[in-house]
Amino acid sequence: MKLRFKLVASSILLIVLAITVCCAMILAFAQSREMQNVTEAGTADFMRFYASLAGALTDGLPAELTVRRSYLIHAFRSIEGFDAFTLSKDGDPICNNVGFQVEPLLRGDAPASSTGGYPIRSNAVRVNGRDYFIAHAVLLFRNERYDLALARDISRMTDSIRALAVRCAASGLIVTMLAALGMWLIVHRSLRPIQPLKDGAAQLAGGHYESRIPIAGKDELSELAADFNAMACAIESNIEQLHEKTIRQQAFINDLTHELKTPITSILLSTETLLGRKVSPETANRSLERIYDQGKWIESLSQKLITLVMLQGDIALQPESVPELLASVAETAAAALQECNMQLSIDCSIDTLPMDFDLLRSALVNLVENARKASSGGQAVELSAHDGVIAVADHGRGIPPEEIARVTEPFYMLDRSRNKKHGGMGLGLALVRQIAEAHGATLNIESVLGEGTTVRLIFYAPK
Repeated sequence: MKLRFKLVASSILLIVLAITVCCAMILAFAQSREMQNVTEAGTADFMRFYASLAGALTDGLPAELTVRRSYLIHAFRSIEGFDAFTLSKDGDPICNNVGFQVEPLLRGDAPASSTGGYPIRSNAVRVNGRDYFIAHAVLLFRNERYDLALARDISRMTDSIRALAVRCAASGLIVTMLAALGMWLIVHRSLRPIQPLKDGAAQLAGGHYESRIPIAGKDELSELAADFNAMACAIESNIEQLHEKTIRQQAFINDLTHELKTPITSILLSTETLLGRKVSPETANRSLERIYDQGKWIESLSQKLITLVMLQGDIALQPESVPELLASVAETAAAALQECNMQLSIDCSIDTLPMDFDLLRSALVNLVENARKASSGGQAVELSAHDGVIAVADHGRGIPPEEIARVTEPFYMLDRSRNKKHGGMGLGLALVRQIAEAHGATLNIESVLGEGTTVRLIFYAPK
């Protein structure tokens, strides 16, 4: 069963229950009030008739039975309203104007009473399709017991109560129908925003992550729609990130395949040369050197790829000496710089930094190596550490402004032929960026074409 039907059915049941209780209370109050009036009036009339009959018989009763009976009938009929009363003795009716015996309708024996008191029993009964108020009391005259009873027709009153009950039922039915219609309209209108939620969920399940639910109003369903839209935005953002990551991974694999193809092809060609025909010792040496160089290049590539993979997780940082770090970088890069007739100047004012010594040395060696490749013979490379920033600067050819944002992408190279010549593979700055992020540092690159480049690792803001 749908929610709107459940809400409407529950509301109708509550309305019917409320109307039923109200009608029952109204009918009970009306019947109680009418019965109280009838009882009070009937009891007063009974007491009056009782007193009048008792007063008429104060002079005594004739001794002869036939005369006594006639005397009682005369006295009984001489009182106003006698047609609603009955008089009997030991179950034998003396005068009965109501058409039925009243005494059997009142259970139990009525206590005997003299004219000094009127213990009256009363009740409402239905006889032959008519409703009556009946009352009964006992008269004692000269130790003889007489039963006096009243039977007043109250069918008009009970019929009016029944008519009131019918009107209440009809009114309740009409009110219930109107309330049901109103509740249906209210519930239908209130639950109308659920359909867009349902459609939005279906769109989301179908992969349409850009779909949003229109928000109208400020009720709970509108808040739910807003939460749904926020969830859809988060899912869309995550899907986009996953898609971008997939594209980057695929590009990484494509670039890696391309990068490995060249050295492997060179190794295979050199091997075929050595195996396929006789060659001079010089040619054989050149082939072996080519195989060795390409093997070293693949080894370097593999080490850098392993470093990239390792940096996907957290690393342990501990305070290390920055001067020792810079000295180690200078020692590692010294041979390559000397070949190009270059100098590495060091300027350091930082004592320690939390770091992984080997990783950070690898990052700085990569930056110094990039600076060497970008510079001409005789130019200097500067390595400095001040105010939480380690920088490597050169005065080489620089980087075009539009390329700066991409130079940290894996396998991205500004000039592939120049990098191949110098043994580059486009992973250096990608490694530096990941090592910087692993240290909680920021990689900043500033470059002017034709003037040089400065790469900074910013560990904390200068004070």
